[in-house]
Amino acid sequence: MSISKIKSIFENVSTCEAWSLQLLRIKNSKSTGTTYSTREITLSPEGSLTKFLSEISHRYCSEEEGLEEMFESVTDYDGSTVGKTIYKLTIDNDLISKEYPELIKSIGNPDSEVDPLEFSAQAYILNGIISMDEEELSVNLISMQNPVTSLKHKFLRANGTFTEISDKVISLRTAIDVVIVDKTVYMLTLAGENLFNMERAYRSVCKKEITNITDLGIINDTEAFKTVASHGHNPRKFVSFNESHLQKLKDANNRKKISKKFNIPLDGDKFDVSQPEVADKLVKLLCDRGMVDPFDDNPMEVSSSKKWE
Repeated sequence: MSISKIKSIFENVSTCEAWSLQLLRIKNSKSTGTTYSTREITLSPEGSLTKFLSEISHRYCSEEEGLEEMFESVTDYDGSTVGKTIYKLTIDNDLISKEYPELIKSIGNPDSEVDPLEFSAQAYILNGIISMDEEELSVNLISMQNPVTSLKHKFLRANGTFTEISDKVISLRTAIDVVIVDKTVYMLTLAGENLFNMERAYRSVCKKEITNITDLGIINDTEAFKTVASHGHNPRKFVSFNESHLQKLKDANNRKKISKKFNIPLDGDKFDVSQPEVADKLVKLLCDRGMVDPFDDNPMEVSSSKKWE
């Protein structure tokens, strides 16, 4: 789906006359994983939610500051953090395949009794079915901002004086972080990673691939490599781990070629990763972050890569 198609979703929010608004609570546990709870709420007076959706639509459809000005591309999620990029994942992607069904189940079974102001919400969700291109699409618009706010230093005029208001209120922002439509998750901001606890997922991928690398016997210092590969921003790089590149490194001749081209020292016929910068360089190569400049043939780091269409 292109940026213009995503824009069409916001352009067509008015085609749904039965939007629902839910507060969302997210709990992450090492033992039980990620669980979700929702609390449906109603705004008054009548028409308040429709007006709010109209403001969201205007924000993202504006010719001056809308989606087409905010973003330049829509690309598959690969762990990179490139600006002006909408990242997408299909709902069966391993990074979210466990969490997504739980989220949808929660949306379909909201609580209606607990006090919404004591619900400990971390986000809100707008759910609706819109008409677009003669097709009905189920849409979820998610804002990852805490919608429950405690007022401080706010005063309401009454009987000629201003009385402080200290109550909790629902405060909704018009900024959307995640759009779910047509079995695809679109992250307008990387706050979407928190929705599905994706750090847990890509750290799991990282751990598995580090084991695959070390088991292949192509490096001279397993512990030094593990230390570098599992720290900092490196774990998220493993989302785009290139298995075919790793398999090619089983060939000692290929390792020699890579060593020469990318200035990675060898210890015998193994990569010498005893220095952190060398281990880091190998991670980048295996995660499609290392390329060769086509003009001067010099090695270079890239933030992400994809084949030209």
